[in-house]
Amino acid sequence: MNDKILSEMNKIEIPVELSERSKLGIAKAKSESVKKSSRKWYLLAAPALAATIALSIAGPGLFTSAPSENPVIQTVPYSNAFDVTDPQRLVGWSDAVFVGKVIEKSGEKSLVGIPETQFKVEVSEDIKGNLKGAVTVNQQGGYEGNNLILIENDALLEKGETYLFVTKYLEEEGWYTLVPVYGDIRITSESHREELINKYKKAYEEEIPFQ
Repeated sequence: MNDKILSEMNKIEIPVELSERSKLGIAKAKSESVKKSSRKWYLLAAPALAATIALSIAGPGLFTSAPSENPVIQTVPYSNAFDVTDPQRLVGWSDAVFVGKVIEKSGEKSLVGIPETQFKVEVSEDIKGNLKGAVTVNQQGGYEGNNLILIENDALLEKGETYLFVTKYLEEEGWYTLVPVYGDIRITSESHREELINKYKKAYEEEIPFQ
């Protein structure tokens, strides 16, 4: 997280009416922002992160693993340093692009004060990154009490479904974080699968590295 984001976070005032749990989440997010400065690849910019914290989301380790049957969906916006709708630029920014099937949810661990959910994914087609076998895919978003927090309304991955993933690798955790909306494209048919593979292989050949 860069100095600008840290500055924005430090400006956030904690309303008196917020619960102690929410206060803890905000304080923990602030305290961890410096030591996690190497994670600059996160797509959430300062305004979006501030909006997220304002939703009273708790900090790491406080998210529930027992989601509500009828959760209240809260959508968090995000902004990017480049055009994520451009496959060449998106692939150029990424560390790994692949097709994989979601085997199961494998964890819930938050790094920057918002819910994050991890999934075990079996790679079936590698496009970029030389991946094979099972990998852990991290998705920003998840459950917090009766709330389901979604980044740009990007639905959580579903067990048994196959997706085209565009991801960034986080060595400290050993997982691949997907790009919201544009980095978890659900595959609906074999022809759709082939179409996406061809499209992103071409994008890899013509990738535009992020600078």
